[in-house]
Amino acid sequence: MNCLISTIKSSITKPIQFKSRGSIYKSFQHFLTMRRDIHSSISLNDTELKIRNLLVDFCEHYNSNCEPNKELVLRITGGWVRDKLLGNESNDLDIAINHLSGEEFASRLHSYLDQYHPSLILKAIHTIKKNPEKSKHLETCTTKLFGLDIDFVNLRSEEYTTDSRVPIIECGTAEEDALRRDATLNALFYNINQGVIEDFTGKGLDDLRNGILRTPLQPLQTFLDDPLRVLRLIRFASRFNFLVESETLESMTNDEIKSTLVHKISRERIGVEVEKILTSKNPEYGLHLINYVGLTKSIFNAGPFNQVIEANNDKDTLNEMNSCAQNLSSQLPIVLGLFPVFQNTVKRSNLSRFHEAYEAIFNDKQLKKLFWLCAILQPYESFSVKSNAKRVMLTQMVEIILKEGLRFGKHEFDPVSTIVKECQLSHEILDRFFTDPEQLQRSELGLYLKQFDKYSALSIVFNCFNDIVQEISYLEVPNTLPSPVPVNPLQLDTSVITKYVQRYECLLDAIINQELTEVHIMRPLIDGKTLSKELSMKPGPWMGKINSEILVWQLDNPSGSKDECISYVKEILPKYI
Repeated sequence: MNCLISTIKSSITKPIQFKSRGSIYKSFQHFLTMRRDIHSSISLNDTELKIRNLLVDFCEHYNSNCEPNKELVLRITGGWVRDKLLGNESNDLDIAINHLSGEEFASRLHSYLDQYHPSLILKAIHTIKKNPEKSKHLETCTTKLFGLDIDFVNLRSEEYTTDSRVPIIECGTAEEDALRRDATLNALFYNINQGVIEDFTGKGLDDLRNGILRTPLQPLQTFLDDPLRVLRLIRFASRFNFLVESETLESMTNDEIKSTLVHKISRERIGVEVEKILTSKNPEYGLHLINYVGLTKSIFNAGPFNQVIEANNDKDTLNEMNSCAQNLSSQLPIVLGLFPVFQNTVKRSNLSRFHEAYEAIFNDKQLKKLFWLCAILQPYESFSVKSNAKRVMLTQMVEIILKEGLRFGKHEFDPVSTIVKECQLSHEILDRFFTDPEQLQRSELGLYLKQFDKYSALSIVFNCFNDIVQEISYLEVPNTLPSPVPVNPLQLDTSVITKYVQRYECLLDAIINQELTEVHIMRPLIDGKTLSKELSMKPGPWMGKINSEILVWQLDNPSGSKDECISYVKEILPKYI
């Protein structure tokens, strides 16, 4: 254990030796020079080729009857171009039009098909009106061609004012449309008419080839205009394992950006980006970047709902809440430093049950997201606050952060808040099992697992990882990690990690041997109607308590019959009436 602690202390708490974040990046020049193989041109699949040929035919038909400076040019924009150049297929077809609105273009295309290709007639055209009165020319029109959904919209320019985060959007040129985008590699266009790639920023192709994320325009102003772009770039970094260019990275640390993310950006928009980061190929890299640029507290909080919490809770509670938030920021570097070692240890071990549970979680996007939410928010444990002046009942802070701060749904905040809370409150059950498995009754283990519903395997893998984290939680760790790229995971004595994994391997063995893997769907052996009839009693408060006793009896008597269960109920009934 001392070896583990000293190694971590020297790795995590080593002071930053560089003068600035920009100079830190210089130590990773070998990453910047790693060129990726990208296609020099875009190869269309059969469906895409049909769409292009049809649209080219339409443009030629339209352009033959219009003025030269009004000729239609169509461009596929954004992620489709990036993904195709990387050799990945994409169904995200956004087509920008240089002169017509999306709706007007779709209407003219519909008329053209009706006359020349009636079998391809557009069956549905949906128009999204951003502002029907003031910007009808900026409508986006969605339709379907050859089975693919396609968005049509005219090229745009954006202008931000100092008093609004909502841009003034106007029709623009192809270059203006490219420059307004969040990253150069997302500003590449595919000119449908000519069948060529267009790079109006002059950096998009090189950045894609070199794995670099940078903004087309000056980064600080780009982020101040819309701070959500910071999270979008972090999301692309975690998805593609790309680096954020040094000036762009430095701009992400701006204090005004942190404040705006909390107070002025829709929490739904933040939640969407966080979800995409946590379900990406490399979520730990995304979290590493979030923590490195100092955005952890700005993202994982209650958002505007914090005002409700402050109005309904005393000073001590609020101080404890702030302490939990601080622990979240200081513990995240440990979590991110330990995870690669934990991951490698599990994969290299011969502990098949734990390895199988681990793989089931990290091969499932939803479960992987839940794991990381548990790992991030664990410092709040069972901490609860008063969230409604009219209710005495307290609400878990973890639930509030997920529900109000990130706008996640019940499928996120229910399992995560339960797992995080019970990680603290119910660990006594696990401690007794690890001390002496024989002393834990089947009913105790079954009821412990049952509270996690179908997420018991997730709770086991997370508890194991969290036990390791808590072993070193007392170390002083800087609020930001010493490098923007997690290239050197902690070199730890893996025997300590193996010890914990072995414990939970034994737990999984016991769960399987005692046939408790499906305990979450277990119901009382006797339903309420039968129970009332057998006892000649009307339903009442006693029934809920008896049902709980029945579940305990069933778990401890897995072969017991209904008659035996009724006899047991009759014995204990006097305690409840």
